[in-house]
Amino acid sequence: MTFGAEASSPLLQLVLADKRIVNLDEAALAALPQTEFKTQTPWTTGSHSYRGPTLASVLAAQGVEHASLIEATGLNGYQQQLDLSLFDQVPLALVRYQDDKPLTRRNKGPLWLLMPFSAYPELDLSAIHSGMVWQLVRIEVIK
Repeated sequence: MTFGAEASSPLLQLVLADKRIVNLDEAALAALPQTEFKTQTPWTTGSHSYRGPTLASVLAAQGVEHASLIEATGLNGYQQQLDLSLFDQVPLALVRYQDDKPLTRRNKGPLWLLMPFSAYPELDLSAIHSGMVWQLVRIEVIK
């Protein structure tokens, strides 16, 4: 134990298909490859830059190479299942930063499951919007 070091609070609980639970903190998420994109969203005004690890890299770091269905849960209990085949060619990300500032609970953070809608206008649909869970606290891999 190192004195003076504070334990970092988990930002995300990841439940794997085998029911193993992995708690990921700021450092664990920051250590993963980051993606960055600029996009407009239905929930923000204008275009913003977003940065964070892709969902694929978060899962791959835990040995999950081929997830096809997840359930994402927000801080308020909002849950959505996402068919990941819809995002095969899309950088679906756990964004942590908007315009180089950390997301907070006041602006959809600390994590927001988001994709670059401006680059994929064919996916800018209400059925997809409902899966972009903000204040993300839990992801369960269903299959």
